[in-house]
Amino acid sequence: MKKSTIAAALAASIASAAIGIHLASAAVPAACRTIKLGNIGWTDNEVQDAVFTTLAEGLGYMVKTNLYSEEVMYAGMKDKKIDVFLDDWTPSMNKISGPYEKTKAIDVIGPDLTGAKYTLVVPDYLYKQGLTRFADIHKFAKQLDNTIYGIEPGNDGNEHILAMIKANKFGLGKFHLVQSSEAGMLSEVARKYPKKQAVLFLGWEPEPMNVQFHIRYLSGGHAYFGPHKGQATIYINTMAGYATRCANTGKLLKQFKLSVKDENAMMYKVQVDHAKASAVAAAWLKAHPSWISTTLDGVTTIDGKPGTQAVMAALKAG
Repeated sequence: MKKSTIAAALAASIASAAIGIHLASAAVPAACRTIKLGNIGWTDNEVQDAVFTTLAEGLGYMVKTNLYSEEVMYAGMKDKKIDVFLDDWTPSMNKISGPYEKTKAIDVIGPDLTGAKYTLVVPDYLYKQGLTRFADIHKFAKQLDNTIYGIEPGNDGNEHILAMIKANKFGLGKFHLVQSSEAGMLSEVARKYPKKQAVLFLGWEPEPMNVQFHIRYLSGGHAYFGPHKGQATIYINTMAGYATRCANTGKLLKQFKLSVKDENAMMYKVQVDHAKASAVAAAWLKAHPSWISTTLDGVTTIDGKPGTQAVMAALKAG
C-alpha cells in the first residue's frame, strides 16, 4: 500500500473516531431520556402536550403525561417528580405559581404562546343588553340566577371568582359558583345559548368556544384576571435546574412556541370533532415542516443525531 493511501486511511479512521466521540458526548444522559409532563386537564394543555410529545418521541424520548390539579402539579415540580408544564397562564395563575417562582422551586421558560385571554365572558346577546363589565354583573343577578359557571375545583379562575364572591366585590356576594370541568361548563353554555338565555362563565382563548359561540370578554376585572380583558401570556415551567441538566430538552423547550390561531384550530378538532390529540398534533406537524425545522434547530435525538430529520422520518413512517 502506498504511503499516501495509508495516510488517507489513517486520517479517515481518526476522523471517524472523532465523529463517534462527538456523537457519544452529544448523546442525551440516561436520566434525561424520560420526560414527565404535567397536565391540568385543559384542551389547550392537551394539544400543547400532544405536539411536544410527538416531537420528543420522534427524537427518541419516552414521554409520560399525568393529570393533576394545579396545586398538586406545582408541588410535584418542587419535589422533582414532574419535569415540565407547558401551560402557565400569566397573570391569572400567578397566585399559584408565584410562590414557587419566588423560592426558585421551579424555573420559567418561554413564553410559548402570546396573545391569549382569560376572564369572565357572556354571549354577545347578553353583552348587547348591557352586561359589558364586571361592575354590571349584579344588575343581571335575576337573569343569571345568581350563578357563575367555572371549571375544575382548585383552578385559578375559580379561585378568583370565589374571592370576589367572598369579598362581595362588584356586588357578587349572593352569587354562587358552579365548579365542574371545561367540558361540563361548556355543555351548560351550549344548552342555554340557542335559547338566548343568560349565562356567565369563564372564557379563554385559544379555545374552540371562540368559534362555536359569539362571546364577549368583560372589562373591569383587571385586579383578578389582569388588564385588557384578561390578556394573558403562557409560559413553560420546569422543575428547578431541569433545562441545564437536560440541555437538549431545555433547548427544545426554549424554542417551542405555538400561536393562538394554530391552537384554536387543533383544539377545535379535539373538542368538537372528537379527534385524538395525538392524531391532530401529527397532522398539524406534517403540514408545518418549517415550524419543525425552526423549533428543532440545534436539537438532537437522544443519540446525538440531527433532530429535524429524525422527527420528519418518524412522521412519515407514522
